[in-house]
Amino acid sequence: MRELFIPETKNPPAKVKDPGLISLVMEGAGVFNAKSGEIILLPIGVSTLSSIAQDLTEALLEKNGIQNIDCSASDESASSLAERYVREYGEKALAWMAVSGRKLNLWGWAETEEDVKMKTAFAADTIRSIFERYIPDFNYILEVRSGTINSMAGVCPTAKGSLYETEGLVCPECGNYFHGDSAYVHAVKPLNSDQAEKEVTDVHTPGAHTIPLLCEQLGLDPSETLKAMLYTVIMPNEKKTLLFAMIRGDKNISINKLHAYVDSKFKGASFRKAENDEIVSAFGEVAGFCGPVGVPSGVHMVADKSLKGGKNFVVGGNRPDYHRTGCCWGRDFEPEVADLLLFEESTPCPENGRTLASVPLRKICTLDCYSSDMRDEKVLSCRDRDGEHKWPYRWKAEISLEALILSFYEKKDERIKDEIFEEK
Repeated sequence: MRELFIPETKNPPAKVKDPGLISLVMEGAGVFNAKSGEIILLPIGVSTLSSIAQDLTEALLEKNGIQNIDCSASDESASSLAERYVREYGEKALAWMAVSGRKLNLWGWAETEEDVKMKTAFAADTIRSIFERYIPDFNYILEVRSGTINSMAGVCPTAKGSLYETEGLVCPECGNYFHGDSAYVHAVKPLNSDQAEKEVTDVHTPGAHTIPLLCEQLGLDPSETLKAMLYTVIMPNEKKTLLFAMIRGDKNISINKLHAYVDSKFKGASFRKAENDEIVSAFGEVAGFCGPVGVPSGVHMVADKSLKGGKNFVVGGNRPDYHRTGCCWGRDFEPEVADLLLFEESTPCPENGRTLASVPLRKICTLDCYSSDMRDEKVLSCRDRDGEHKWPYRWKAEISLEALILSFYEKKDERIKDEIFEEK
C-alpha cells in the first residue's frame, strides 16, 4: 500500500538545487513539475502539511484568540468581516486567519501603537513556538520597511538556489540572522564619548573627495569621519527639496531604510540622487566636500543613529578641497535621527562585534504592524450607545506553508539528530 500511494524514489529531481525539495521528492512526499515550477504534494506530503497547518491554527486560536475563517484570504474580505463583527462583539472580533492555497494569512486590529506592537509580538512568539518543532534553526529578522511600524521576516538558513531564498547574513558566534535592511535596535556608543570637545578647524585636503582618500591623507580611521549623501525629494505637487543624509564613514546607507524615512517624513514623495546642478545651486561647487556644519537653509538633514552624541568628527568643509575637524553632535550640527545603516558582510554583529558572514536564507513568513493612514487604508470603527470606537492600527502576517514544508524536509535529519541528542 505504501509503495502504491507514497512512492519513494532513488533519483533526485533533475536540475533542482533546493535540498528541501530534493528530500521531499526522494521520500515520496511530492513530485516537482520542472516545466511549470509546481510542487505537487502526494498523500504523505498532504498529511504533513495539514498537520503543521493544524498545529499553527490551533495554537494561534488558543494562545492569541485568532479565529479561523474560510474566505478568499484577501484584505477586503477580512476588513468586511471585521466591520461586521466589531459592531456586535467589539474587541473579541479583531483577529482572523485563513488558509488559502499554501498560505496562512492573519489579520488583526488595535487601538494604540503599543497594543499593535504587543499583538504582533505575541503572534510571532506563537508562530515561533510551533515552527521550532519542525525547523531547529528558525529565527526572525526585524527589518525596516516603508509603510510599517515594525516588520519581521521569519527565516532559516538554506542552500544557494533554494526556493523562497533571500540574501542574508549570520553571526558565526551567536547565530543571529540579518539582511541589508535589518533594524538596528541595539544601543550605539557615541564616537569619542570619553574625549573633550575640540575646536572646529578647517583643514586643507586637496583631492580628498572620498573617505579612503581623506583617511589616507590625514591618517584617520573611517569611523572618525562623516559620509554625506545628497538626494532630491520630489513631493506629490512636484515641489523639490534637497535631502542631506549622513552616516559614519565606516558604514553605508540602506536605500530601503532611507525610503522608509522619506515616506514617513514626506507623505507620497519619491526621491533620487541629487544631480550636480541641484547640489551646486544649494552648496556651490563642493562635490565630495559637503558637510553638516553650515548647511544652507531649505536643505533637510537626517543622520544615522550611529552619529548621535559623537564628538570630534572630521566632516566636509562645504568648500572645495577642505574638511573640518573637531565637529561635535549637538554643538555644531544636530539633524533628525533615523536608522539608515546598511548591514553588510563587513558589519560587526551588534551582540558581540564579530564580523557577519553571508548566508542564503529561506523566507517562510512575514509579520507587519502599521497604522491605517500609513497605507491609506480605512480605519476600522463602529458606533454604539457609548459613542464611536476606533481601531486605527493594524497587523498582518503571511505564512508560506510551501516554504515551511520545504524547510521541514530540508532540516529533517538535523531535527532527528537534535532529538536523539536531547534524549541522551
